[in-house]
Amino acid sequence: MMLAEGILLGLAIGTGLGIVGAGGSILAVPGLIGVMGLSATAATTSSLIIVGSAALAGVIPRLRTKSVNVLLGITFSLLGAVGTFLGTRLLPLVPEPLVIGLFAVLMFGAAIAMWRGPVSRARESRTPARWRIVAVASAIGVVTGLLGVGGGFLIVPALVLLLGVPTRIAAGTSLVAITMNSVIALLMRYEYWHLVPAGPITAFAIAGVAASFLSAPLAHRIEPQALQRAFASLVVLVATYMLITLIRAQIS
Repeated sequence: MMLAEGILLGLAIGTGLGIVGAGGSILAVPGLIGVMGLSATAATTSSLIIVGSAALAGVIPRLRTKSVNVLLGITFSLLGAVGTFLGTRLLPLVPEPLVIGLFAVLMFGAAIAMWRGPVSRARESRTPARWRIVAVASAIGVVTGLLGVGGGFLIVPALVLLLGVPTRIAAGTSLVAITMNSVIALLMRYEYWHLVPAGPITAFAIAGVAASFLSAPLAHRIEPQALQRAFASLVVLVATYMLITLIRAQIS
């Protein structure tokens, strides 16, 4: 039963990544904790495998439609590598309840951003200051290293608002950055690899890859605003569940 639930979660994660280029870890981490019973460290480490592979699968169809800027995605990811390293080094120093609570807070923030529609369209702007790009990319890297998230729900708005990238291309570019960020963070977490349940996570990842690859072409057919708001509502529900679970655990 746990395997079947994991596959369903993988399909949901892959579909979200394939269409909007974000949100994979928002579902993966709480799903791995709540459904599969993994610890926060095991869940965030496992999510890097699932989200990274699904993100890579979503890039392939976008290469054919030229809706991805690979060079920009790689650049954005490399700028965040230092932040990823710092976030990973901080992991043993942060209590597990704080990790879960921090992730829930970030989810609420992502939901608000999606509901307000920051990625619904690109804004024409001058080239942003280099220090701003470095700061934003590094901050996303810290989140990736500490919480095991690919950062798509932060990368897409950053690309659109700071760099003026059209939403359709930003979503594809985000997948490139998510893939690289996930690989970097996973390599830095080598001491936690033994916590990853290989069988279930492999099935989880395969489902995510298939869903991401097949759903990526649908991004051109769905109204971005409606999709963002529906996803924002789901994020709020998941974040609320995580906080309730954390509070109950602390009380008991």
